[in-house]
Amino acid sequence: MNIIFSPVQRFLITWLLLLVAGWFTIGAISYIGEIVSILITAGLVAFLLNYPVAKLQIFLPRSLAAGLVYLMAALIVLVIGLTIVPPVFNQARQLWLNFPDLLESARLQLTEFQAWSELNNLPFDVGILQQQLSAKAQEEIEAIAATSFGLVLGTVNWFFDLILILVISFYMLLDGERVWDNLTSIIAPKVRDVFTQSLEGNLQSFVSGQLLLGLFMATTLSIAFWFLGVPYFLLFAVFIGAMELIPFIGATLGIGTVGIIVAFID
Repeated sequence: MNIIFSPVQRFLITWLLLLVAGWFTIGAISYIGEIVSILITAGLVAFLLNYPVAKLQIFLPRSLAAGLVYLMAALIVLVIGLTIVPPVFNQARQLWLNFPDLLESARLQLTEFQAWSELNNLPFDVGILQQQLSAKAQEEIEAIAATSFGLVLGTVNWFFDLILILVISFYMLLDGERVWDNLTSIIAPKVRDVFTQSLEGNLQSFVSGQLLLGLFMATTLSIAFWFLGVPYFLLFAVFIGAMELIPFIGATLGIGTVGIIVAFID
């Protein structure tokens, strides 16, 4: 190789190979990351359903108990999907279609704020932000016109991911204990038992607490927003409730985002 290629050529070939290897590495990480997220989600679903399965396992075989719990959970999700998802989806679609107008409204309000600050000799200059909002509004108009096909593909991918999560979580529910024992086999039995019980109790308390808090926030805010006449009240309430599932910063992000959007709407 030293005879065929010059130093400059070797340098270029080396960097080209590094770029290709980096591109493949990033693609592999992205693909693996999606698989990991599916496995984690399936594991959480199986973990949440394991508690009622364990209670029913006293009277029924585990496979039958898992099937009954899975059917009940599917029925509950189906009822929620038929009653809550359609209006939330419609409100999200309306907000998405009205988003350029929302940005234009924000730009006009910033213009009024700029005039008010100049009238009162306040050192505020929001001209750059106004230009950015105008450019963003134009981008959103173009994006809305071009996202129909991407939305269909995203829905199909989401559907297949959901099927994978349901299938994997069901098998985890059946053999989760054996899989966990294999993963923790390197730990001493006494330590493993204490660790398993502690982790299970703490994780169950945390996850169930976050779910109950999110459900409480979504329910109470739906009623409060509807009573106050807030537009897209159900969408905003469900969004804040879902953000409550994120520890520590979820509530702040959810309420802050909704507060900014509502401020620009009205």
